[in-house]
Amino acid sequence: MAVPVNTKLPWFNIKQAPAEYHSDIKEGRNIKHRYYVFKFSEWTKNYKKPLCVITESIGEAGNLEAESMRLLRMHDICTEAYENENCEPTASVHECLKMFSKDIDQVSKEWIIPEEEIKKRLDLREKRIFTIDPITAKDLDDALSIE
Repeated sequence: MAVPVNTKLPWFNIKQAPAEYHSDIKEGRNIKHRYYVFKFSEWTKNYKKPLCVITESIGEAGNLEAESMRLLRMHDICTEAYENENCEPTASVHECLKMFSKDIDQVSKEWIIPEEEIKKRLDLREKRIFTIDPITAKDLDDALSIE
């Protein structure tokens, strides 16, 4: 039995798992602290819980790359279609961003912040501010400024 990260989904039984899942168990990894992608395969009236097939392992909880991928998958954000095998953006990235091109300066190619947004906030763009959070930080909430 497995517990989904999304609490709106029911607990489920694993019908089929890839070799990497069995490898995780064999190597002593705590599978309760790992993320896997699964799909529902069947849920008949004879089963209290649906049966699922694990399609891939994302990684260990707490690992920045695994946590990032978990968030992307949980919110159904697909990155694969916009990257090639070297993880470089493809031409389709520009195509999907066309709807935002009205906010991009054609000369500098920088995003233009709408005036109504600037009026809502304290404008610190002319200040020298940088984060002191470590590279593995999940939120950038520690910063220094110099005047």
